[in-house]
Amino acid sequence: MSKKKGIAVSVVLLLVLLIGGMLAYFTDTDTVTNVFTLGDDVEISLTESFTPADAQGIHPGAVVAKAPSIKNDSTTTPAYVFAEVVVPCYATTGTTVNADLFTFTPNSGWTLINTPTINTTTKTKTYVYAYGTSTNMTPLAANTTTSTAVFSNVTLVSTLTEAQAATAPTAPNIVVNAYGIQTDSLGVTTPTAIFALFNN
Repeated sequence: MSKKKGIAVSVVLLLVLLIGGMLAYFTDTDTVTNVFTLGDDVEISLTESFTPADAQGIHPGAVVAKAPSIKNDSTTTPAYVFAEVVVPCYATTGTTVNADLFTFTPNSGWTLINTPTINTTTKTKTYVYAYGTSTNMTPLAANTTTSTAVFSNVTLVSTLTEAQAATAPTAPNIVVNAYGIQTDSLGVTTPTAIFALFNN
């Protein structure tokens, strides 16, 4: 190879190396970090206007004040709330329970969303009420109590014989359970579907 050709080849190789080196620096990286903050947990509490002494030694037809309300104790998160009311039952005839020992009327703003059936083993009937309508829940804002109690009082059946009373639970308690859940990102919208999430 002549000296001139050797120099030319060397120059070309040098240019290739220089260009290759330059191209090696034509790269880039990038990172995007998104910061997410979680909302506060749903916190609820159940309160009621009830005087235990008023429920002692009552007779058929007695009306006892009992007004359970639900409060959303969350600081920022609105909630959908439900009230589950478990009522003791008794047998009007025979020994198999078939009727509610106490009756009550739900207040405005609460809607029954289940078909209550009597559990003959526990001698109870369970009612589930949604705060809202049968198709739409009413959001309960943070640090807010439901505008009305689930109900205001309960009434012992007006006629109750000693034999009928003997078929009721030994301690005929009325149990109210409160449920609360976030209002967003549930994937369902109807009260029955939302309440079903508690069993998932």
